[in-house]
Amino acid sequence: MFCPYPVAYMVRKGDTLHRLARYYHTTVPSLLALNPNVDPYNLQIGSTLIICPGEGTDMPQPPDTRPTLSQDMRLAWAQHVYWTRLLLISIAERLNDLGATTARLMRNPRDIADIFARYYGAETADAIARLLTEHLQIGAELIQALRDGKTEDAARLKAQWYANADRMAEAFAAINPHWGREEMRDMLRTHLDLTTDEVAARLSGRYEDDVKAFDAVEREAMQMADVFAAGILSGRS
Repeated sequence: MFCPYPVAYMVRKGDTLHRLARYYHTTVPSLLALNPNVDPYNLQIGSTLIICPGEGTDMPQPPDTRPTLSQDMRLAWAQHVYWTRLLLISIAERLNDLGATTARLMRNPRDIADIFARYYGAETADAIARLLTEHLQIGAELIQALRDGKTEDAARLKAQWYANADRMAEAFAAINPHWGREEMRDMLRTHLDLTTDEVAARLSGRYEDDVKAFDAVEREAMQMADVFAAGILSGRS
């Protein structure tokens, strides 16, 4: 569904799809089409809905709405998977933009960490940035090893990649009681599993499967962003 000016709206107490549809001059089916994973009978406070405002909407968001934690988190994680995908394509196709694409991707760990720094301080943010940087560096090496058929190197790097995710899970669990270690571990490993499917499809030339795999990566990244935002908000309530 194409939307020229989508709105990322953070659900508040008392919100319903019918109320939001009226406010934004749209329909409940349109909201559900843009948010296929939402439970229309149980909107989660702090989660984010994507809304396509209809004609006659006075403003894209309610007048008291400023950029939210949820919006910032979603944008940062969206950029994480978008630039990772561009890196995958650059490596797989041996494109000349690999250096520039890698440099842009490597800005993302700091962008994500800066959001956490607002609530947990510079030391915690620096630790998150280091782990995310390692995640991306290992991932890039893994893609190259898989492309070049270096199976032993790929197996070693994959083990390192998942170990990094486990360390990341422990780091997140240590700073917020709403992020259980096992929950974080499963979430981050799912991110790696889905990315692995994307890489495999791309490298084998199964481009339709590649696109479908990225769609799954993108959806899961938005779910991760919402988990982090909701955990921060719950910890401050």
